[in-house]
Amino acid sequence: MRIKRFTGVTVREAIKAVKEEFGENALILSTKRLGAGRHEVVAAVDYDLSAPVSLDIEKNDVSAGPGKSPAGGNAAVPDGRPDLLAEELRKELGELKELKRLCMAVVSNTGSPVSDVFRRLEENLAANGIDRRLARKILLNTLGGVARDKASDIAYLKSCIREKVYERLAVADPLSEKGVVAFIGPSGVGKTTTIAKLAALNALRKKKSMALVTMDTYRIAAAEQLRIYGKLMGVPVDVARDPGELKAILSVHRDKDLVLVDTAGRSQKDQARMKELHDIAGASPSIRFNLVLNSQTRDGAMYDAVKGFTALPIDSLSFTRLDEGEAHGPILNAMMLARKPVAYLSTGSRVPEDLEPASRENLVKFIMPN
Repeated sequence: MRIKRFTGVTVREAIKAVKEEFGENALILSTKRLGAGRHEVVAAVDYDLSAPVSLDIEKNDVSAGPGKSPAGGNAAVPDGRPDLLAEELRKELGELKELKRLCMAVVSNTGSPVSDVFRRLEENLAANGIDRRLARKILLNTLGGVARDKASDIAYLKSCIREKVYERLAVADPLSEKGVVAFIGPSGVGKTTTIAKLAALNALRKKKSMALVTMDTYRIAAAEQLRIYGKLMGVPVDVARDPGELKAILSVHRDKDLVLVDTAGRSQKDQARMKELHDIAGASPSIRFNLVLNSQTRDGAMYDAVKGFTALPIDSLSFTRLDEGEAHGPILNAMMLARKPVAYLSTGSRVPEDLEPASRENLVKFIMPN
């Protein structure tokens, strides 16, 4: 799609220029009077899919002299006044936002073959749990780079979308280096089981020296659950009731390759208990935080959790319960909001079989199965 601003002495003259360049299929998006003897028409044409979608507006009036805008106004700020510069910037930003909205409306509502394909692909992404706002951004970026003869090929476009999503994915393994990793997140997401799986993989298979620490003194038998896992794997388990005790325990285990810390689940809205997590960061200068989330959490609840917990120095994300649903788009939603890489994916309750390190390949497989 191309969007361009045309100017003329009259609206009719500007529309004539639109038709000369865009042809009869051009869509008039807006018209307005710029001043005495000056009118502006913003038009679009949706057949040009050979270049990325752009909201750049080409300046039509090349006769303006230095320091002049196409409409005849001053482009430079008179007398260097910052208040006028700020006002000009706000005005330009407002125009760009409006053009972006118009671009979205044209693509999705014109009833053209391109818009029909757009809606079908948007529904497909939404069915996979991807936020519609994110889905539309992905689609605009995808359609903007597709040749005209491929613009209605659904299978080809899906392949292009997968490539776009793949490019945006990021993964990391917080246990690849020696240190302390604390697992945090809402209640009931599976932090303890995730730690048990990681301990088994690293202690039994990779032969790393490890220790486990639980700070979950709220749940009945929470510490006992981790002790059972630790005993089976030959890994010591300690209980820390506060950051001070955690610091002392970490000092004892400073010779270990890895120390995994289990924290009590909490609501991100509970300020007192969130402060406890902030205090944990002071127990070790090298402590890393992994935010564990339920992959089946949708929309508002997922966003609230991500926004609340990323107030902490989060290093990575892990997702559990991928076996409990078919739509895994919330993983992508959370990644884009948190701007953090994914570390691990849990696909069941078996220890340690149902846990895999995240890769861009397996993330795409889960996020976009169809």
